[in-house]
Amino acid sequence: MAGFIRFIGIFNIAVWAGGSVFFSFLAGKVFFRPEVTQFAPPPYNGLVAQAMLESFFLLHYICGILAILHLLLKWFINYPQGTFPKRSVSYIGILLLLALLGGKLISPNLNVWYQQKYQFQIKTEGDPPMIESKPYSKEIRQNAKLKFSIWHGISQTVNLIMLIMLIYYFWKLVHPSSSNQLQTYSQKKRNLFSE
Repeated sequence: MAGFIRFIGIFNIAVWAGGSVFFSFLAGKVFFRPEVTQFAPPPYNGLVAQAMLESFFLLHYICGILAILHLLLKWFINYPQGTFPKRSVSYIGILLLLALLGGKLISPNLNVWYQQKYQFQIKTEGDPPMIESKPYSKEIRQNAKLKFSIWHGISQTVNLIMLIMLIYYFWKLVHPSSSNQLQTYSQKKRNLFSE
């Protein structure tokens, strides 16, 4: 049972880290390649990228919640011997908080500034196409362009921090620390002598 629970934790973090690497270094750039912008020029390519970004953040939410559930299940099964994994739960909590910051705060603002930059508005009702032209003043467009550039950089930095944290957590799950190995060894030794 313990081996299966460990497998679930490793599988979840592998999907989480793998999805982050895939989107960050491969999928995210596809929308801005010349061959793609020929049939989906700006602002359409950016809209598709933003839609994909929503799925990217959804991956973070799901995997983060599963990681916390995994830690709680592992603790519950080992309850009499184990201590509550405060550090690990806090670590995953920080990852989830960063994902929520990116998905619920930064990304919606980037979407607004992107629309202002390209002078369009997304319609919520009516027939397709779901975007309509909306003229903005030069000042609003320049302000939106500046804010978009700055916050896009911040978003990329947050994404990189999350990726590093995920890879570190993946490493810790696959390679338990030497202190955990010593504890396991001493428990086995005690069990051996108590029999």
